Amino acid sequence: MVDLREGLQSTLGPAFTVERELTGGGMSRVFVALDSALGRRVVVKVLPPELAATVSVERFKREIMMAAALQHPHIVGVLSAGEIDGMPYFTMPFVEGESLRARIEREGQMPVGRVVSILKDVARALDYAHERGVVHRDIKPDNVLLAGASATVTDFGIAKAVLGALNTGETAVSGKSSDGKTTTSSSKSALTHLGTTLGTPAYMAPEQAAADPATDHRADIYAFGIMAYEMLTGHVPFKSKTPQALLAAQLTATPAPIGSRRADVPVALARLVMQCLEKEREKRPQSARAIAEMLENPDMVSGAFASASMGAARRNRRMLAWAATLIVAIASIGSYIVNRSAGSAPAAQAAASAAAAERAHSIVVMPFVNIGRDSSDDYLADGITNELINVLGRVPGLRVTSRTAVAPPCTRESRSPSSAPTAPPSIA
Repeated sequence: MVDLREGLQSTLGPAFTVERELTGGGMSRVFVALDSALGRRVVVKVLPPELAATVSVERFKREIMMAAALQHPHIVGVLSAGEIDGMPYFTMPFVEGESLRARIEREGQMPVGRVVSILKDVARALDYAHERGVVHRDIKPDNVLLAGASATVTDFGIAKAVLGALNTGETAVSGKSSDGKTTTSSSKSALTHLGTTLGTPAYMAPEQAAADPATDHRADIYAFGIMAYEMLTGHVPFKSKTPQALLAAQLTATPAPIGSRRADVPVALARLVMQCLEKEREKRPQSARAIAEMLENPDMVSGAFASASMGAARRNRRMLAWAATLIVAIASIGSYIVNRSAGSAPAAQAAASAAAAERAHSIVVMPFVNIGRDSSDDYLADGITNELINVLGRVPGLRVTSRTAVAPPCTRESRSPSSAPTAPPSIA
């Protein structure tokens, strides 16, 4: 067999010069060629022999030209299609820039504002394609290209073209092996049936992983959510060395909350992403247009942080638990003293009370101070103070002095988190 690059050069003719091969093509081998007549570069994608053997070349070419009808600023369109040595190929414009995959690998967690900007562009592309009946089926960072401040989606309609041209009922699933290399496998029964699944396991919707024939545009919304999750946290929700384990996770596992992995993600954005990751497609946003509109909300970039609300809830639970423990302990001590006094003879109890009154000790409960920045916790400090006063006031021989009699009133504004607390409770 002739070397693929040489064969491609011969097929394209003198009008094109094949310059180099790109890596990471997933289900295809990708070359960059210079169109001499127009002075521009194009990308040429060739289906590998193992996948080409499962499709009808003529049907593939007809299907791929339907994808060429997609003309949108955030979609990389198809220019032409052909065949080389029995293997279908198609050409697309070459986008100067880098893939979202390369950006994530270099930066890890991306700035929230940049994430929202990219998601808006991808959502608009999805909305345009879905309105025309085209489902991508393989949304992932590898298929999003970044050029300047704009993001474009590539390989739109390719999955549909492959599925439409299948002539053996086999299934193609692309993924990453344990050594990080992209692999493609074909099987009539291992993962799916009837050729209903085509995509990358780490980004595959549950219904797509289950080979549901009713898989629709909402599978793209799920993959969109996983891609957003990865941009925000630096990792996909589920990781495994095998495609089978990844597909099982998509079907059954629940992703960790975004707020638990990153502190500065706004609640509104985290909520939207997690909604896209719902296992039941009816619970996800029902259209890419709805997502694009939600992303216009300023709260997506500058709203309250998800981790802040989670942290406040955890802090409140800790304070309540601590306060409850303290109050119960003091109440138990007071109850013990009261019960012991009640168990004595009435005459002795009266004498003891009179003696206690003569030598009564006084105690003052100084107000607890909330040194945190959240003023909503002030009620806890006041509540603990008042409860201690009530419990200690029931102890015989102990007089609780008004705190205003020993210290001037103070306000929250006059306190500083770094200042030392007021004098501790004292017994006179």
